[in-house]
Amino acid sequence: MNPTESSVDVDKAMQFAFKVVGDMGAALSGALAYIGDKTGLFKTLAKRPLTLDELAAETSFQKRYLKEWTSAMVAAEFIDYDAKKQTFFLPLEKALVLAKEDSPFFVQGGIQMLPDHYAKIPGILKHMKEGGGIPYSEYGHDTFEGTERFFKPGYLNFLVQQWIPATGYEEELKKGAKVADVGCGRGWAILTLAKAYPNSKFYGFDNHAPNVEAARELAKREGVEKNAFFETRGSTELPQTKDFSLICNFDSLHDMTDPEGCARSVLGALKKEGAWLILEPNVADRLEENINPVARVFYSISLLQCMTVSLAHGGKGYGACMGPSKLSEIVKAGGFTRHERLPLDNPFNFITLSRP
Repeated sequence: MNPTESSVDVDKAMQFAFKVVGDMGAALSGALAYIGDKTGLFKTLAKRPLTLDELAAETSFQKRYLKEWTSAMVAAEFIDYDAKKQTFFLPLEKALVLAKEDSPFFVQGGIQMLPDHYAKIPGILKHMKEGGGIPYSEYGHDTFEGTERFFKPGYLNFLVQQWIPATGYEEELKKGAKVADVGCGRGWAILTLAKAYPNSKFYGFDNHAPNVEAARELAKREGVEKNAFFETRGSTELPQTKDFSLICNFDSLHDMTDPEGCARSVLGALKKEGAWLILEPNVADRLEENINPVARVFYSISLLQCMTVSLAHGGKGYGACMGPSKLSEIVKAGGFTRHERLPLDNPFNFITLSRP
């Protein structure tokens, strides 16, 4: 240790070293969790406890690779191990997070995005020096399908059960209303709403054409193509028809090139008594209040995806953690006069409602 380090608190340095090693382990475990998801290993182990031989026979994977994968996942506490029986198993509580697609706790969609995000690191380094960003056209299937799988459980478990009732527009949707989702991705919010409120018409708008095509196919598969429609359309180019009762932005506004322009476009599409429902990451305005696991994830995703895709087109680049104050500024800039945070308890997102 050199003289300038003579006053170092060795215990603190050691604690921090272990924290960093733990984070490194988490990053590497993410790669193995991706494998467990992609291969169906988590779903297999959620059915019943299996020995290595049984797991190899059931999956047709090489036993040596399975030994290393299961060992790593046991060490990371992703799967359980019975030392006496030498069996591996994914108990229900963990299966709800790693294997049950419709569970409100399911997060594998986020893990699915990791390889594609890691592949963007060279581009991120380039743009950190030169400016600009990486457009969505350069992201791959894992990002788009992963995003779909990450947010779908929220739509299935909370959108109709909690979020829509909290807006006060549920009865209008039951009778028949016109509703839009801006930045709809592969469409699961629209599909969920279309099933729940068959008398209403639902429109999904997204500027990424492959997402729109995927959403249309899903609408056919789910049997809601008669009241769920999807268009390739930018967020500042919404139909200025003033006949939408409700327009939604689910974790999409912060990605946009021109959020204020989106706000103005939403205002022009809404009828006088309509409202704008916005869901954003549950972070605080002040960095010192965001030292927690949720903000850690969203700041990281923001650098590797949300912020850079906005900057790629000369956008604002607010990023996933723009916070409630910035959202209020955007809403006000769009011409809305009323803006409130809905009293919904959600650890990952806060939800607001704005009116003309």
